[in-house]
Amino acid sequence: MRNLLVAAMACAGAACAPSPEISTTGDARLDSTGMEAAAAERAEMIVRSNCSGCHAVGLTGASPLPSAPPFREVAARRDLFLLEEDFGRGLVTSHPDMPPYRYRASEIDDLMAYFRRLEREGRL
Repeated sequence: MRNLLVAAMACAGAACAPSPEISTTGDARLDSTGMEAAAAERAEMIVRSNCSGCHAVGLTGASPLPSAPPFREVAARRDLFLLEEDFGRGLVTSHPDMPPYRYRASEIDDLMAYFRRLEREGRL
């Protein structure tokens, strides 16, 4: 009986422990550990294969297509929340050379990690 009481008290104590903190800024599905870095790396593969023909995708260099803004400038100037919404709706521009893109939710999460990294590193 005593062992049962000790076990019950241990379970009750664990149930009263504070729950892990959930992020209320940015995407709650990505934490600030290696997951964010891994997401940005996956997105870098996406932008290198789909976007680098026109846009500069790194912290330096000019865009191959002069009218296409470097992604570091997009990260610095655009509201990233609105950019995420644009990705969710399907990125379509009025520029005739820019193809429309539709991304899966997981790809959008990765792309936003990439743009947050560009924004952060661009301020250093």
